[in-house]
Amino acid sequence: MGNNAKRFGSAKPSKKRTWIILIVSVVMLVSLIAAVIVIFNPFKKAEHRETVFLEQETELIKAGEMIQINDPELGLIEIEAVPGVAKNNYDLNAFRYNENGYKVYYIDDQVASCEGIDLSEYQGEVEFEQVKESGIDYVMLRVGGRGYGEEGAIYPDDNFLTYYQNAKAAGLDVGVYFFSQAASVEDGVEEANYTIDRLQGLEIDYPVVFDWEPITDDEARTDNVTGEELTDIALAFMNTVKDAGYQPMWYTNTSLLYYKYDLERLKNYDLWIADYGEFPTAYYYFTMWQYTATSFVPGVEGDVDINICFKNY
Repeated sequence: MGNNAKRFGSAKPSKKRTWIILIVSVVMLVSLIAAVIVIFNPFKKAEHRETVFLEQETELIKAGEMIQINDPELGLIEIEAVPGVAKNNYDLNAFRYNENGYKVYYIDDQVASCEGIDLSEYQGEVEFEQVKESGIDYVMLRVGGRGYGEEGAIYPDDNFLTYYQNAKAAGLDVGVYFFSQAASVEDGVEEANYTIDRLQGLEIDYPVVFDWEPITDDEARTDNVTGEELTDIALAFMNTVKDAGYQPMWYTNTSLLYYKYDLERLKNYDLWIADYGEFPTAYYYFTMWQYTATSFVPGVEGDVDINICFKNY
């Protein structure tokens, strides 16, 4: 018995049994790894319909509050904040990249943002199915613009309707913007009415945006527009589209935000900020953030702007 026990105890298992044990072990290990990824993966991308939006608790700025901002374009600046305007209260630790390479914002471990791009005719032919499949939720389309020359003629974006139809067919939500070179309140109202006319019969999911930008490489009809005049123009545009039943919004960069617009008068209107960097540095509260103008999105040739939206429109 002793010899038999020794021999049996040292005998090697059969090759078949060894392979069975190995296969079972590998399957169990793969299953465990998959379960860990599903549970703990920080880059999970929720479907748009499952996105959880929570109202942000905004803190209002107090009178006389001086602030320092390290702006990507302006450098380190100090300004007196506008009292009564809401602060940017986003948690920088809640920004992450998802598996598609787009920024997302998390609240309580759930996606609380939607990812979008903005397009004009300069993007040429766009494959919107690819855009949707890449994880983009919405598109902001240029409906038209105004020339910056003295005549200041309004012109259509020739790809707007095609983009709109194809984006909707692909299951993307749509908002629009007008590239403004308004120099007066009358110009702002004219631009708004032009936009409204082009939107007749179309379902618009996201805001209708006033996009006024300075011309830096040439003389322009808008060179002498003051901050108060620009604020009047923005309000005229947004109030006109609001009266027509659309959600108004204004778009700007941080330079105009701090040094041009009268923010106290615009504080009740949603802001779309262009603030290029890893995190938003804008001191004031915004509901949409354009964080890059030089990204790649499948279905779009060349560079494209990418945005993240924090509000359920």
